Amino acid sequence: MNTVSKIFTQKRILWLIKLAIALLVMGVLVRNVNSREILNAFKNPQYPVYIIIAGLLLIPNMFIQWYRWHFLLKLIQQDIRPIESIQSFFGGVAVGFVTPGRLGEFGRPFFLQSIDRMQGMGMVLIDKIYAFLTIFIGGSWGLIALVSYYFRYNLFLMMPLVLIGLLITIFGTILMVNPFPLRSFLYHLSVMLPARDKLKQIIECMDRIKKTEAIHFTVYSWFFYGVYILQFCLLAFAFQQIAFTTALTATTSTMFTKTLIPVSFADLGVREGASIFFFLRFQVDKVTAFNSALLLFVINIVIPTIVGLFFLPKMSLTLNHKKSDPS
Repeated sequence: MNTVSKIFTQKRILWLIKLAIALLVMGVLVRNVNSREILNAFKNPQYPVYIIIAGLLLIPNMFIQWYRWHFLLKLIQQDIRPIESIQSFFGGVAVGFVTPGRLGEFGRPFFLQSIDRMQGMGMVLIDKIYAFLTIFIGGSWGLIALVSYYFRYNLFLMMPLVLIGLLITIFGTILMVNPFPLRSFLYHLSVMLPARDKLKQIIECMDRIKKTEAIHFTVYSWFFYGVYILQFCLLAFAFQQIAFTTALTATTSTMFTKTLIPVSFADLGVREGASIFFFLRFQVDKVTAFNSALLLFVINIVIPTIVGLFFLPKMSLTLNHKKSDPS
């Protein structure tokens, strides 16, 4: 069995289990929230213009994500064509759709002919690390705001929480603008794992990111996160009048939780359940929380995945080309 087959077929049972988890959790949520209320809210949102704006923000959302990926590929191959990085990005979106935590996006390099797969997977790892750190920092402040609200902004509680938030922000930012310590940690960790030679090749790609590139990529990552959270907030506004600080706290906390618990197919159920949990802390209706999270999934995951399906045949052609290439 070749490497590609192992990546996409050896965990079918686990995939089916996580699909079952997603369906089960979604079924429970729909039943508890009331499916009739969900449908009525979808048909008659209070402020439909916010849904339109959130949908239009998919364009800058996708552009920033693609540009981050193109930026990384240029560190491997300076003359990489935009069309190649586009087909690789959207192809990875389609493959990532069916995997928890979108791990299938590590298949992006299989849509490229001219770039070594291990180096390409290393760049996907960098992309994922920066996205995780961004979500972790933003989500930490969301949880701090939530706890502070819950305890009525008690000064003695808020002071240590803000200090923790500052430490997380400083530490995370240092890792993003200077990833060498993280690279060193991952390298030493890989020595204890199977397939250490391949993992070493992937991790060594982090050497290509110097401080200037790291700063640029950090800025791009925060732009993407900002657009994503703004979409989430706008979708919540579409169904109910909510304070911006409330929406910001709940959405950042939801994204933080969803990222830390990648246990279901396309994160279905986890994202919606977390959204309900956090919005309810601010007395926001369950339907608003559920619908906004579900619409976020449709706009930012389902639509790009449909686009990515058109690039899947390119993956087969690339794999066949790699096999037939005697070099």
